[in-house]
Amino acid sequence: MYVQLKLFEDSLVDSNFSGNLKRHQYPLEEIDIGNITFTGGQQESIHRWYRLTPSFSPSLVRHFIQYFNIDTTSLILDPFSGRGTTAIECQKHHIPCIGFEINPLLQRVGEYSLTWMQSDISLFSDYLKILKDKIQEFRDRSLEEILKYFSTNLPNIHNVFRWWKPEVLKDLIVAKQLSQLPEFKNIQTYLWLAINSASLDCANIHRNHPTITFDDNHDRKIDVYKYLHLRISEIETDLQSLSSSHLNANNLNKIELQDSCLSISKQNQYYQKITHLITSPPYPNRYSYVHQTRPQLHFMEVIKERQEATEIDLKTIGGTWGRATSNLNKHLIIPNRDILEILDYFPTLRERSLLMCNYATKYFLDLNEHIKHLKEIVSPQFYGAYVVGNSRLSGVEIFTETILARLFEYHGFKVKKIIVFRKRGGRKRLYETAVIIKL
Repeated sequence: MYVQLKLFEDSLVDSNFSGNLKRHQYPLEEIDIGNITFTGGQQESIHRWYRLTPSFSPSLVRHFIQYFNIDTTSLILDPFSGRGTTAIECQKHHIPCIGFEINPLLQRVGEYSLTWMQSDISLFSDYLKILKDKIQEFRDRSLEEILKYFSTNLPNIHNVFRWWKPEVLKDLIVAKQLSQLPEFKNIQTYLWLAINSASLDCANIHRNHPTITFDDNHDRKIDVYKYLHLRISEIETDLQSLSSSHLNANNLNKIELQDSCLSISKQNQYYQKITHLITSPPYPNRYSYVHQTRPQLHFMEVIKERQEATEIDLKTIGGTWGRATSNLNKHLIIPNRDILEILDYFPTLRERSLLMCNYATKYFLDLNEHIKHLKEIVSPQFYGAYVVGNSRLSGVEIFTETILARLFEYHGFKVKKIIVFRKRGGRKRLYETAVIIKL
């Protein structure tokens, strides 16, 4: 259930933001369903197995399940799957869902989080006992000796010891190598999830919202075993709490490693079968969703070469790291006349910053490409919700929600309404909204 609020009069919505919405005359609704950020998921089973700060909460997915009257005959799509929140929550409700995710680490996190089995749970304690013994046994051995013992290498990431202290990295490598022993095969996906999370928990970083930054001079005592014990205990507790109906839904849903802009042919299994969509694409805020996962991409050996992370970022919507930024600083990107008319920030932003104007324009052109291909896989009765946030680049307001709404209309979708959820981050004029569309 949601609380209906009074629209834009004596509300918390800034007049500049509300004025833009009124100007485009979309049906509006301001509602409060509580915390819709990632922190909500950190308190819920399965969802807490991985923390991705830009993700939305399971309660938001539940809201839209109710809002659209979604049931077990529906097929849900999340084309920007991220941590897998939509697919996990749908599986909890026995609702079929498919996710697309371009980041291979997040795709694996989401896919593993959809595997629910209670058999072999006793192996968790066996693993933790062996891990504790081995960490103690190897306490006085050097990192080089540990690498030689397991016939493995350091993570292939620049300045590896800025990310992890040698003694911490040693224990993490021991944990990862032990998880690959044949006797733990049946719980390997869960151990992978726990070690993946611990590799960031134990890094020399600050976990800001939504970015991570180095914490070079910290004096924290990092206990790898303690972090892993906590993560594994959470996974074990959550698996034990699952009902038989939940276990029967094991692997009902899946997340594919796929670009959300990829054209899908009539031969594809999803062709015109998607009934609903619940998603949150990247926001136009120059934040790299790949860079945040970079240490884990390398530590978990999801990628082998350093440049692979940059290549992923180049393909993402809103990619803004390394070469993705350099490429945008060369010449002004000018879209076709129809699209240019929709991008209302363009005349002002092009004068203030070539880079920021190109960044915003590429972002919306990528979303435009996604929308064009979306029509190929949705059913005639399709409804969708895109959760987005507005932003400010070089002092210019980027009204993401109305630009996105107009792009949908350009491709023949109907915008049912725009929902305003909350002001975010404590900063003036930044809001979370949902663009509700139908075919």
